[in-house]
Amino acid sequence: MATVESYQSLCKYLIVASKIVGTEIWTAPRKMKPASFFMLFQVLTYFVANTYTVIKYRHDFKYVLKVLITLGSAVQLFVKIIVLLWRGHEFNNFGIRIERDLLRAFENVLSTGIGFVLYPFFVYITQGTLLPLFLYELPYLDWHSVDKYFFHFAFQLELYAVGMVGELMSDFLIVMNSIYALARADLCIVHLCELRVMLDAASKKPDAADIAAVRRKWEQCMHDHRIATSFLNNVEDLFGMICLAQVMMGVFTVCNCMLLVVLTDWYPVYVFLGATFLELSAFFVIGHLVEKKVDELYDAITSLSWYQLSLQQQKEYAFVVYRQQRPVGLTAFGFMPLNFESYMSVLKGLYQFFVLVLQYVE
Repeated sequence: MATVESYQSLCKYLIVASKIVGTEIWTAPRKMKPASFFMLFQVLTYFVANTYTVIKYRHDFKYVLKVLITLGSAVQLFVKIIVLLWRGHEFNNFGIRIERDLLRAFENVLSTGIGFVLYPFFVYITQGTLLPLFLYELPYLDWHSVDKYFFHFAFQLELYAVGMVGELMSDFLIVMNSIYALARADLCIVHLCELRVMLDAASKKPDAADIAAVRRKWEQCMHDHRIATSFLNNVEDLFGMICLAQVMMGVFTVCNCMLLVVLTDWYPVYVFLGATFLELSAFFVIGHLVEKKVDELYDAITSLSWYQLSLQQQKEYAFVVYRQQRPVGLTAFGFMPLNFESYMSVLKGLYQFFVLVLQYVE
């Protein structure tokens, strides 16, 4: 398990990233900074430019698909920024709880950018044609002229770089907080296993010392279960909307990429398809790990020799079992659980879509 010092050192890098994208959840939660307004302005400008370009080239279906390939990432970024700004104080409080209730208490126990950046240079070298970094156009600024082309390129490159920082920060934040929640559940499981050993080893007529030891261990287990459940609920509550945007826009982008793979020979789409698919899969893997840990916690609870507990402890045990019946885990804002079963359903739908596209093309 990480120490408090390593956690604080890790947060230093996250603080720098949060300042770049204007979501300072550690230093100024729920406060709009100049970087916040600048980032929102850039994303909104992207949406305006994207809409303008789609309307302008609406009769060219393949070109529209190329323009829309970045729409999913932009929507994800916009949702993540809004959530981090809106609930920054709650994210900060959760980080404080991780340090206080987990680490301090138990401290003794890139790829998409390459394809898109290289593609304009490749086209210019082989064909002598200027292409922007991305295909959306800023209104009233024709990138075919040299001076406006570099303005387009600089705007798109800066938005992409800052957007990548925001994407990586938010995704890493989900992974980090989920791992810490799993670690808190692991501590509860360890203490439940110790309690089970104590109950199984207890004699039919335990003495006062045995009863006192069981009571202390039981109280510790109840405290651990409450904290572990709270950690898992916080992860779901804080990241549910982000996970929903990630899944929906990830599926949209993958479908768009599959259409481009079938209809064109535009090679950057393969890089973007691979990166989007891996990111989408990572969210389901994290959700699956959380679900498995919740099942492991339930097994540890139900394996106790509850009949050897006192009457009051048996009542508390019944409440814990009842609480464990309620589903706890990472979901897409409650619409679907993020686990392997849901992942297989998504893959099945994507496969069926790809087959339909192939049949239509043929």
